[in-house]
Amino acid sequence: MSELADAELLRSHVDGDPDAFGELFQRHRDRLWAVALRTIGDREEAADAVQDAMLSAHRAAARFRGDSAVTTWLHRIVVNACLDRIRRRQAHPTVPLPDGTSPSDPGRTVGGVAPAAPAP
Repeated sequence: MSELADAELLRSHVDGDPDAFGELFQRHRDRLWAVALRTIGDREEAADAVQDAMLSAHRAAARFRGDSAVTTWLHRIVVNACLDRIRRRQAHPTVPLPDGTSPSDPGRTVGGVAPAAPAP
């Protein structure tokens, strides 16, 4: 199967070959991972973005028109998955929980129970 061109592998996948998409992914995973990591800047987010992208590509394979190379198509899907994750992160920013100290006076607690001293 490794001698097949990318477009032939994608067609085989659409036609029902259970191994074709896996082979296609194996060929391009390192490059797609690098693109995701450069785009999103976080290893875990990049891994999730690549996974999301490959699921999208797997489902959308029948709609591939062949206007570009399969690698270009996969690259664009990965970039879009990364941008979606970045947009979601910006729309729902995380805020650190207060740790019980005031930023203006590091020694003063602002609430909660003070920790007990360790037992001797």
